[in-house]
Amino acid sequence: MSEMLKIWRSSLSRFGKFTTNPVPDGEETWNVNNVYTDAELAKIAGSGFNAVWVHGLLHSIVQTDDFPELGEYAAEHQRRLNELTERAAKHGIKVFLYMQPPRALLATHPIFKSHPEIGGQIEKMQGCDGEKVKVQALCTSHDSVKKYLRNAAAELARKIPNLGGIIMITASEYPAHCWSRRGRMMNASGHYEQLPIECPNCKDRTPSDVVNEVIQLMRDGIRSVNSVWKIIAWNWSWAMYEDAPCENIIGKLPKDVILMADFERGGKRTILGKERIMDEYSLGFAGPSKQFKDSWELANRCNLKMMAKLQIGTTHELATVPNLPIIGNVYRKAVNARKMGLAGFMGTWNFGNMITVNTAALNHFLGANISDDQDLELRKFATEYFPNCEPAQINTAWNKFAEAMNSYPFSIPYLYVGPTNYACILPMEPAPLTGKSSGRSWLMDERGDNITDALEGYTIDEVIEGFTQLSAVWQTGVDALAKGLKNAPSKHAEEELDNARVCGYLFNSTKHFCKIFKLRNDWHDNKRAEYNAIAAAELENLRKLLPLVEKDLRFGFHIEAFGYQFDAAQIKAKIATLEKQLS
Repeated sequence: MSEMLKIWRSSLSRFGKFTTNPVPDGEETWNVNNVYTDAELAKIAGSGFNAVWVHGLLHSIVQTDDFPELGEYAAEHQRRLNELTERAAKHGIKVFLYMQPPRALLATHPIFKSHPEIGGQIEKMQGCDGEKVKVQALCTSHDSVKKYLRNAAAELARKIPNLGGIIMITASEYPAHCWSRRGRMMNASGHYEQLPIECPNCKDRTPSDVVNEVIQLMRDGIRSVNSVWKIIAWNWSWAMYEDAPCENIIGKLPKDVILMADFERGGKRTILGKERIMDEYSLGFAGPSKQFKDSWELANRCNLKMMAKLQIGTTHELATVPNLPIIGNVYRKAVNARKMGLAGFMGTWNFGNMITVNTAALNHFLGANISDDQDLELRKFATEYFPNCEPAQINTAWNKFAEAMNSYPFSIPYLYVGPTNYACILPMEPAPLTGKSSGRSWLMDERGDNITDALEGYTIDEVIEGFTQLSAVWQTGVDALAKGLKNAPSKHAEEELDNARVCGYLFNSTKHFCKIFKLRNDWHDNKRAEYNAIAAAELENLRKLLPLVEKDLRFGFHIEAFGYQFDAAQIKAKIATLEKQLS
């Protein structure tokens, strides 16, 4: 049996910017050697991983005679990637390019003047610079685009021969082929709506045919040059096109393509008395979901290898901490991946990729001789990771953290525009709401006091109840962890106890902010006493949070946003504001 592929990613690497003025140094492949130093590669390899993924744009990395307008800086991208693959190999690490071919280009790109016939579906996008622009697909219904894809894939394999392979996403994400953001798209409220396709060349084609065609063309180009690369097709959002497990796509995949499926997506949990669908990564839910298992069974029938897409460090549930220490669920993910005979996993997206107890636990539980006794295995791992600890207390702590997350109000709207990542610095005033949105949870938006958009599917009372229960149970876990680590001083022990405490303080801030949001949504001056009680509790909470944020610069940093969603200065400012209000 071949070694399991364990793909990770540096927390120092920036995914790349989508801007109205694309420049080479805005792309991740341009900066790989500044990030993936020998020290960073050694750290990743020493943590149990044997591959890394890097975001790449095919039209930047290679140049072909088909469309010479593309790939102006291809030679330099190739040089830098080749340097990385050579250095990574010395550490036992393979480099994979994550890509979405053919990525749509700005509608003003010169290629559409030279080849107007290939212009496909137009989509509106907001760049990282805030400007809204139109991008246009290279329509894959045209033979010239098909030829380009195949030739570009072959050129990629020819020019960067030591890559481990590619990981392809073919739905949602950024606009790519004409169908990529059409079909059953999920809107901001977490509901599906049908977005019709407008490209006249693709409207009579099925999206599954287009997806399969893109994968086949890329595969054929690579295989014309390289027979050993791993070609991974990720099923992210294929349910836009047809019901899971998407037989019309999986059933037509080439037999040497590896299917990668989301481990938790489609799972069902009862939260606050209601059944909820896990339509995102989750550490609060162990998985695998029925949707994953159905895909796995279909892949087996089709003689396809399969991998899992996981998010091991943290998720949108709370992304401004190094890790969510739900180690029992990490154990169950690892054990199930091993039992299902998976070919490997991609363990992180472009955040949640710090090396912590979570990564150590995952690779430990993937090892041999791991039993089905979860409590026993958690105690054994605790003894290994925290020498001289009290393993029973550590096990209790990790179980309590998992129990606490059962009350998290999981939904797409809450995850994407909920306040948990930065509730500790959101404005609190004894006055009516200003109405300004608190912003998106994964980007560096300006922050207001209105979280209405996050409440689709939950009432504010349910969210308050959820975080009240979560915070109380989480604190029992923190207390157990502190007891278990009392006589086991180490860097690991210090970092993980601080991290667990910060998670708890952020959940408390969320509870307090939501309570005050409810008051301010129907504000009367006779609510001032109730406001003061909540504000006083938050003031005490922030005073406990502040020294930990000052001590460890990992707290508050959101790796996808690549910025601090809260920091010590902002916490100090809020403390001063609350002290003034309460004086």
